[in-house]
Amino acid sequence: MSLVIKPTLSAVWSTDARGICIASQESPEGLLPALKGVTLSAWLEFAQADDDETIAQQLTAALEMLTPFHIEVPVNCLDGTTRRVLLSGLPECHTSSSLNHFNGFILDITGQRKALEDALRTATEYRLLIENSTDLIAHCDKDGRYVSISPSYSEMIGWSVDEIVGKRVVDFLHPDDRVPAGNALVHIFDGGVLPDVVEVRKRHRDGHYITLGTKACGVSDPSTGDNIGAVLVSRDITRDMEKIRKLEKLATRDTLTGLPNRAWIYDKVRRMLSQEEDPSFTTVLFIDLNGFKPVNDTLGHAAGDLLLQQVSERLKHSMRPGDSVARLGGDEFVVAAKCRNRKAASAVAQRLIDCLQKPFVINKMEVKIGASIGISLAGVGSASVDQLFDSADRAMYKAKAKRSSSYQFFDDWTAFNFE
Repeated sequence: MSLVIKPTLSAVWSTDARGICIASQESPEGLLPALKGVTLSAWLEFAQADDDETIAQQLTAALEMLTPFHIEVPVNCLDGTTRRVLLSGLPECHTSSSLNHFNGFILDITGQRKALEDALRTATEYRLLIENSTDLIAHCDKDGRYVSISPSYSEMIGWSVDEIVGKRVVDFLHPDDRVPAGNALVHIFDGGVLPDVVEVRKRHRDGHYITLGTKACGVSDPSTGDNIGAVLVSRDITRDMEKIRKLEKLATRDTLTGLPNRAWIYDKVRRMLSQEEDPSFTTVLFIDLNGFKPVNDTLGHAAGDLLLQQVSERLKHSMRPGDSVARLGGDEFVVAAKCRNRKAASAVAQRLIDCLQKPFVINKMEVKIGASIGISLAGVGSASVDQLFDSADRAMYKAKAKRSSSYQFFDDWTAFNFE
């Protein structure tokens, strides 16, 4: 049956000493089964919409004991709807028991009951969601202190409810995350919105940190609209971040040597060229190994790979603080450095050549190689990354022509169109 609740139903009634209803005023008329002329028990037997016998028993006991009653009962109305009503009665006692009768009312509480049931159901659903969620769900007040937390807090980060509630949210974060997280909460408390997930590191009870992605939203007082705190929903993204770091490494690292690759060093040089506050020259040193091809051809590609790995280690240990070395492919490497002048760049190049002078041992055999290095320098805004790499490559071929370990600077900038 339908649970339509409009219009609101009410009725006022009274009985005589025999319990028969002698007066009834209904609003609206014609919805309730007729009260007038029947006893309340007979009316209830006809109107009641379910088989709950306890309702009739409660009414009978109240009538016999001459006690007030308030009974909630579902009734079938004449328009085909089922409504929950409150049937209430109060005995009017006189000195003569023959004059005992009841006055009372019937009030439609369908809407109120449905609202209560909906609220209870919603509260139960939310409680089940929170209690069984693997996410961390918390409520903090506008002072940034925890008011309540989900059971998952204890399961995921080891802290109990008593250890967290009342403490500041930021107290459980990594020191480097406390200021930005605190600023984000203040923004929410001031009525702002954080559309993006905030990444924070939360301290486990045993001391290590878990990386969380947290979505926060403000909570307002429904009567005033003033902020009263925030709800924080956090998810463990530690593994996700590890996967991202691995993907970033795959995208920016040479798989054979572990050195940065072309994409990484290009981005590095691009950032170096944009450092306007640094008067030093951005310097690219293009390195090509001398004698690598004969090793690769005579000893095989596996031996060639071992040689490249050993070369990479020597180059890494020859870097100054702030310098970077990458493998472009094959036997080509590049170093990005900041140099005050050509003399400083020459010193870097000579150190690279010197580090490769000592023989390498490949499969118990000594192997000697050298390096030809091309050098290109550029100030802020004087060249692009591509121009800087291309000019260093051209200079490397000039050094290669000498057929010995050496370096050459690129000087012919007229070869480039700077328009």
